[in-house]
Amino acid sequence: MTTKLGHCLIVNSYSYRNAGDAAIMLATKQLLEDQGAASVTLSSRYDDRLEYRAHGVNVVAEIVPFPAVGTRFVRTVRLVLGMFASVTVIAASQLGRRVGRAALRVLMPHVFRILKDVDTVVIAGGGYMYSSKRRLNFSLYQSLVSIRLGHAAVGATLMMPQSIGPVTREIDRRLIEWSLKYTTPVVRERLSLAASARMPRLNAREVDDVAFYRQSSGSSAQVREVCRIVVMDWRWSTSSDDAAFEAYVQALVDVATGVHALGLEVVLGGHSSIPEHKQDDLLVARLISARLRVPHLVDTNTDVAHLYQAYAATRVVIGTRLHACIMAVSVGTPAISLQYQEKSSGVLGRLGMQDLVHRVDAIDSALLIRQVREVAQTRRRCSGLAERVRVRIASAYEGIHA
Repeated sequence: MTTKLGHCLIVNSYSYRNAGDAAIMLATKQLLEDQGAASVTLSSRYDDRLEYRAHGVNVVAEIVPFPAVGTRFVRTVRLVLGMFASVTVIAASQLGRRVGRAALRVLMPHVFRILKDVDTVVIAGGGYMYSSKRRLNFSLYQSLVSIRLGHAAVGATLMMPQSIGPVTREIDRRLIEWSLKYTTPVVRERLSLAASARMPRLNAREVDDVAFYRQSSGSSAQVREVCRIVVMDWRWSTSSDDAAFEAYVQALVDVATGVHALGLEVVLGGHSSIPEHKQDDLLVARLISARLRVPHLVDTNTDVAHLYQAYAATRVVIGTRLHACIMAVSVGTPAISLQYQEKSSGVLGRLGMQDLVHRVDAIDSALLIRQVREVAQTRRRCSGLAERVRVRIASAYEGIHA
């Protein structure tokens, strides 16, 4: 590690319309700036310029073309051509960085303009490096090629903590190892890696999820007698089916009914509103709402700033999305996790919250209601815990160079 951070480009980010991903991006920007970065720019396949501009973040196009809009055929063709050009540049860089940059200028001039003044390519945190149900996991391949392309063009990469695994396919394992060949791997938990049938051979550092690093001004909000239940459609997960999802929906109807009986206001909501990618949490919230026979609200606002303020003013959060729990804890609110992947146990287990993690396909509604009552009655808060985690993250990246 010899190069100062300088001008940083964050790659492998997802849409601002997923509040958890936005929380990761904003926390990463804050961490990099605190460690002396001259500037921070976000590379995204989504047009989130207006949303991120409100937070002082500049957004440019993705460095390996992977359009989010258009017909499936057109998007696939652009991805394949972009991957081919990217791999050609990566191969050329084996002859020297100047050769690689020359190839980049010729084959991918738009990407060359993005990368020419970048000093450090920052690999975004999250849960992206896992084997999915799809036989061809284009999202994974594009993100892995982006890492190597960034190194080929810039020569300095810095990885934010993220989950790696579970990996079930040999090709995915090999590509993950290939992508991180010149990068120090950083994981936010090891359970996902250990759950892999094809475990990548990586010497990884373990650091808490970077989203814990951002402390919203909403943390000083007055707490109301509210339980927020953050839902999602997790049927894309490798362990799910329609019957398990139906059981999840009915279990949350029972939980919401029991929470209301405790004297807490029930608010249903979500993090993601990207229906074109089958990631619309609000559809699930409305499905649960239609079955409820007790007073409740459905919060349709998935903006990250709004949710930080809402979580800070909430007694307890039940989160299917991991970052609902992370954002809640970061503003001092206790959270109960409904886990659809190992990453929830891994991340929250590092905080001593393993007893508050439940499998999403085996929810014990009575136990969940009892835990809500316990954290509400004891006014169990997480402000001290959140500050300790922030100190740990800052220490892990203190004086870091790419």
